[in-house]
Amino acid sequence: MDEELGRVAGVLHTILVITIAICLVAGALQLVYLADTVAALIVYPGIAALSLGLLLLVNRGWLRLAGGIYLGLLWLAVTFGSLTHGAVRSPSIGGYMLVVIVATLLFRQVWMLVFIGLSAAAITGFLALELSGVVIPQLTPDTPELAFVAHIIHFSAGGVFLSMAVKGLRNALDRARAGELRSASLLLEAQGARRYADNILASMAESLIVLDARGNVQTVNRATLQLLRCAPEQLLGKPFTNILPSFRTAKGNGRGTREESALVERSYHAPDGRDIPVLFARSDLFDDDGTPLGAVCVASDITHLKRAEASLREAKELAEEANLAKSRFLANMSHELRTPLNAVIGYAEMLMEESEERGLDDGLDELRKIQFAGKHLLGLISDILDLSKIEAGRMDIHLETFDVVDMVEAVLDTVRPQIDKARNRLEVDCPRDIGFVHADLTKTRQILINLLSNAAKFTDKGAIRLTVARIVRGDTRMLQFIVADTGIGMSQKQLAQLFQAFTQGDSATSRKFGGTGLGLAISRAFSEMLGGTIEVSSQLGVGSAFTVRLPYMDPRELSSSRRGALADVVAAARAAALRAGLVNAANADLPDQPSPENLPTRRT
Repeated sequence: MDEELGRVAGVLHTILVITIAICLVAGALQLVYLADTVAALIVYPGIAALSLGLLLLVNRGWLRLAGGIYLGLLWLAVTFGSLTHGAVRSPSIGGYMLVVIVATLLFRQVWMLVFIGLSAAAITGFLALELSGVVIPQLTPDTPELAFVAHIIHFSAGGVFLSMAVKGLRNALDRARAGELRSASLLLEAQGARRYADNILASMAESLIVLDARGNVQTVNRATLQLLRCAPEQLLGKPFTNILPSFRTAKGNGRGTREESALVERSYHAPDGRDIPVLFARSDLFDDDGTPLGAVCVASDITHLKRAEASLREAKELAEEANLAKSRFLANMSHELRTPLNAVIGYAEMLMEESEERGLDDGLDELRKIQFAGKHLLGLISDILDLSKIEAGRMDIHLETFDVVDMVEAVLDTVRPQIDKARNRLEVDCPRDIGFVHADLTKTRQILINLLSNAAKFTDKGAIRLTVARIVRGDTRMLQFIVADTGIGMSQKQLAQLFQAFTQGDSATSRKFGGTGLGLAISRAFSEMLGGTIEVSSQLGVGSAFTVRLPYMDPRELSSSRRGALADVVAAARAAALRAGLVNAANADLPDQPSPENLPTRRT
């Protein structure tokens, strides 16, 4: 449209300039050669001035208005000149051809036909007036000079306007040819793009289906045909619901679709009756008004993933059953091993006592080695028994009332020989008035023994400090134990696997210090079973600090009216073990789950 307006503006500008030039030349000729100078002094200057005004309108962009005024005035001028100078015999009638040519140059074909009709009507009117005997006064003299000027104006203007028309036709033809070449080039590009897109679709490993607005299949790629094992004619033009029954077409003005662009699991129904699990995604197509145009559906075959998932699920179940069988086997075998081992240790101790009474010192060292090895093996078996009980869900919680100070002293008596052996200094901060608590004595004592034994094992000629205190975390009363040492410490990598069973810092640590790596794993399991926590902070070469917090009950609150709270504590501790993954709910012999308000609060 902008190109057409530019052409009209150029043509109209040229016509007006030519008109001004013709008026100036014709006025000068008539002024020189004719006696009547009225036209030379009034008509031609007036037409030139009017053309100049129309030229200003053209420059301001009023193209249609300026062109219409010019054509109307030109038609009136030719009609008036013909009427007052010979009517149907007037040489000015040739000016109508100029009007038609200018209308052709400026406007569409309909305007050309309008002015042809007006000109024909005017000429017919002239003939009718002459045949009826009406004589129109002649305003200009009938001289050869005037006829000459009129013919010169007609021929020159007609030649110029015809040349412009021919030029316009040639330009239009050139533009048409250029457009044809451009169209051919665009067609080739479109065909190349189509082949490129077809190659992409054909090479896609995923199934791709293009739908129309009604949900019918328009395009499918090779992967779709291979997935569904069918021919194109079995799918093209058919409803997509034959393949995906749950599919719903998009609604207009709102992207309200049941399927989202996110990947979801669906099942394609093949023409041969097979159901194929796929990972499906769709993208709806809309025009600018929100009217649905169709959809693009992409799907990936996940049959092998489903099979692998089923295999993994089956393997997981088998592994869980094997792990449970292993745990039960270890628990049973540990009992069977401890019984004869206790007898070996007992007979070794009896022989040591008898050797000391009889003064047989030669065999005491060998008997002590038997006793030490037996106790060491008994400790390992006990650790394995505890771990297997935890994994099998057979570890029970036994709450009792005990004096914290007495419990701490008993623990220190157990581990002091190991601490003294490495020439470590033991520091204890345990208030004498800490009093009695109601909790699981055995597991609390075992946690402290494991932590203090570890501190003694990895500290040489250093300090080991035990701090005991009562604290309140939220609404829960807790016993807090901090075991700190100045030993070898641990790196961040070692801390990441610290509480894993049968795991130590590295192979060098295992060779130098020995052990099975069960103590800390059991300590954490016990802490979480009791509803508590265990935390560690360490720096390589500086030392480590373990903090244990265990909930307890005040024995003074265990009146007959509150005995029910005791069962709640046991149930809450077992529920904490279940949440921590230490007990398998399907296999553990646990009581009914307590209500949430009876669970102890856990914070780390």
